[in-house]
Amino acid sequence: MKVSICATGDSIMMNPPPREYNGGKELKKIIDKADIRINNLEMVLSNYDCFASTFCGGTWLTSPPETLEELLAFGFNYFSIANNHTMDYSYNGLESTLATLEKHGIAFSGAGKDLAEASRPAFLEAGKSKVGLISICATNDDAARAGYARPPIPGRPGLNPLRHSEVYNINSSHMNALKEIAKNTCINGRIDNSKKGGYTIQKPGLFSLGAIDFKESDVEGKTSSCNKNDMARTKNVIENALKEASYLVVLVHSHEIKGLTDDEPDYFLEEFARSCIDWGASAVIGSGTHQLKAIEIYKGKPIFYSIANFIFQSDASHYMPQDYYEKYDIPTEYTAEQAIAIRSANGTRGLNCDFMNFRAIMPFMEFEDGKLCRLVLYPLEMGFAAGPGLRGYPNLADEKTAKEIADRLVELSTPYGTKLSTRKNRIVVTI
Repeated sequence: MKVSICATGDSIMMNPPPREYNGGKELKKIIDKADIRINNLEMVLSNYDCFASTFCGGTWLTSPPETLEELLAFGFNYFSIANNHTMDYSYNGLESTLATLEKHGIAFSGAGKDLAEASRPAFLEAGKSKVGLISICATNDDAARAGYARPPIPGRPGLNPLRHSEVYNINSSHMNALKEIAKNTCINGRIDNSKKGGYTIQKPGLFSLGAIDFKESDVEGKTSSCNKNDMARTKNVIENALKEASYLVVLVHSHEIKGLTDDEPDYFLEEFARSCIDWGASAVIGSGTHQLKAIEIYKGKPIFYSIANFIFQSDASHYMPQDYYEKYDIPTEYTAEQAIAIRSANGTRGLNCDFMNFRAIMPFMEFEDGKLCRLVLYPLEMGFAAGPGLRGYPNLADEKTAKEIADRLVELSTPYGTKLSTRKNRIVVTI
């Protein structure tokens, strides 16, 4: 029995599509062919009646609950909701989002009233098979993560977290310089006292400058690794889900990078994705940095380190909380549109001025008897050069743009041994 899965990336929709937008009809025809139809809901659903958190995922993002109906028009039957904007409008914003999804009877996972609910998979029927879907987020303020209940204390609402740690390896000369800086500035004064009192754990073999950990090494560079508790929880969830599901898909949201550019997955993300496959997952689908990352075929299963955006209107919020105005020192009488224009220098800097953030892929996977048997990628373009009303909405890329996207994926994926070929405006992955 074949099972087909179509996945799309981040949806940030602040305005409904205008009448002249026609790309959705063509995309819906493709999406509807799949049994499992995935989208990442990267915004809160509320009527601006929820207080903003002191933190946000970059910009406070919320859209009216009716926006969900616009997204459902594409044919989705599942939403991943663990991302860096999940808790932009705190607990009431999360509650409003969950209530909207539940009202429409749509499957979702990734956040909930406590960690048990946030880490719980959603299940969808696909013919005679059942598919489980887990959503987890690596990029978030620590206050956004859900927590377990421990009687009599209730659990904490929030998202399903994938924490990680970073260590920067430096040579002895640089280490001595850091220690001299710490001594002369007293930057570690408070935390050193906390360690002496047993309130902060001392990490053996590491030197901390403020909150950043360093290790002496002949080879300099960064390493990162997953939190062992989050890994153990995810392993347990996957293994339990596979007791009732034939297939398990993991959706992971991460903005972390190895070096200086947004197109390389961090080391811990590679560790996490491969571990999920080892534990029985059929696919790992990443999003986060709004740009494409590599595709890896690991043990015959696909890992998409980032499939990028689906709808991208991150600079189109109608209102902003007071915190935004204070953060960027903007006069409070400015509208949200004016305030966003100040930050973006009238659209000349930031995410919305980079055409790479307006290109993506829509993977279409087919599995049979537990094995991946076909993988086709549909290149997407989100109207980077279109007028204000059409900008940010997805369309199938034309042949020229599709080739540019394919060439980019080849460049990113070749180090992982992945082989891609183009067929007009489609990309076929060799399995």
